[in-house]
Order: sequence, then structure tokens, then C-alpha cells
Amino acid sequence: MSVILILLLIFIVLFVAVGGDRGVVSLITLIGNAVIFILCTIFMSANIPAILVTIIASVGISALTLFYQNGRNVKTYSAMISLVIVMVILLLMTIIIGLQMELGGLNEIELKSDMVQFYTFDFHVDLRYVMIGVIIIGLLGAVLDTTVAISSGLYEVYEHNKDLNQKELFKSGIKIGKDILSTTFNTLYFAYIGEALMLIVYLQEYNYTFIEIINSKAFLAEFVCIIFSAIGCTLVIPINAYIASRVYKSSTFFNQ
Repeated sequence: MSVILILLLIFIVLFVAVGGDRGVVSLITLIGNAVIFILCTIFMSANIPAILVTIIASVGISALTLFYQNGRNVKTYSAMISLVIVMVILLLMTIIIGLQMELGGLNEIELKSDMVQFYTFDFHVDLRYVMIGVIIIGLLGAVLDTTVAISSGLYEVYEHNKDLNQKELFKSGIKIGKDILSTTFNTLYFAYIGEALMLIVYLQEYNYTFIEIINSKAFLAEFVCIIFSAIGCTLVIPINAYIASRVYKSSTFFNQ
């Protein structure tokens, strides 16, 4: 416990020292998002529909991250509109695919854990919908980063080239998105590969074949998280480029 507190203190000091005022705002945003996540788990445990809780939590996290951390401006408005469109699409896809794949419940590793004897199954929470919530909230961060980066980058292009028309701005947004995409994919890959690598080694210890590994619930859950995050980051590029270019060229909206 003391080691955790020391590491946390080092993190806070460095975060504030390097980030300054922006670092403090980001730290408050991080704490706020953590509180939302805790409330999310409490409400799901209280048997409130997991999809409803996920939607409310996603809206809260997005609003806090965009409007509190980055301010109320055309960049955050265009990012928020794009984010809502993409997340609605991904939510529908996740519900359809997640229910068909039966992703909820304990996986193979958890069933073989010594802790399973302490688990209770005397509850009435549909874990399939909880898993859908996990996927949605997990990919929200990646999509948020991508849409903010595109909105901010395209805004700078517009600020220095106000003679560009909407079509030219859209093309610039696509180019910015392409540059971001490879870095985002690498971030997603390395974020999940460590856990996936340990998972594969663990399953091999139980003499799982390659086919059994890729069909296991544990591996499938990790793979679905990566794929949906990648789809979201890719899908948000053209949507955000179009919306941001239109918002920036709209004199009525831009002058607000």
C-alpha cells in the first residue's frame, strides 16, 4: 500500500510540475472520470440496466473531458458532435455482436483461479450487457483522443488558411487523420498486447492449442476490445473531418 501511495504521489507531482495549470485541470478531469467509473460499477451492481448506465457514463466522461478540460469552443463542439455519432454506431454494433458472441461471464482463466471459490452467483445482473459497457467505455478514450486531435489540428489549419473552402478543409482533416491513425493503432496495440501476451502464455500452460486459444472467451474479449477501438478511431476521422470543416466554415456557429 505504501508503494502505491508513493508512486501516486510521484505521478501527481510530475503531472502538476510539467503540466502546470493545464496539468491541474487534467488531473481534476482524471479524478472526475474515475468517480464516474466508480458510480458506473455501483449502479450496474444495483441492477440498473447496464446499457443505460454506460450511455450516461459515456456522456459524462465525454462532457467532462471535452468541455471542462478543453473548454467550450468550436473545436470541442465539433469533437463532441463527431464523438456522439461514432459512439452511437459503435454501441449498436457492440450490442448486436456482443450478444451473439456471449462475451459476458467468467472466462477460462477466472474459472481456474483459486478465487473462484469465493465468487457468488446469487445475483441478477446480465453480464453480457456489462461486458458491452466495458467495451464501450474502454474504446471511448481512444476515440476521444482521435477526435480532439483532428478537431484541434484542423482548427489550426483553418486559422492560418481562412480562404480554404469546406472541401479543402475536409481533405486537410483526412490527411491529419491519416497521420494520427498509425500512431493510434500502435498505442492500442501496445495497450492490449501485454495482457494478451500473458494470456496466451497462461493458456499454453494448460496445453491449449492455437485454435482453442483464439476461440477462448478470454482471448476473444481482448480481441474484440482492440477491434472496436480500431474501428472507432478509423470511423471518427472522416466524420470529424466533415463536421469540423463544416462548423469552422459556418460563420454563425464560428462567431459564437
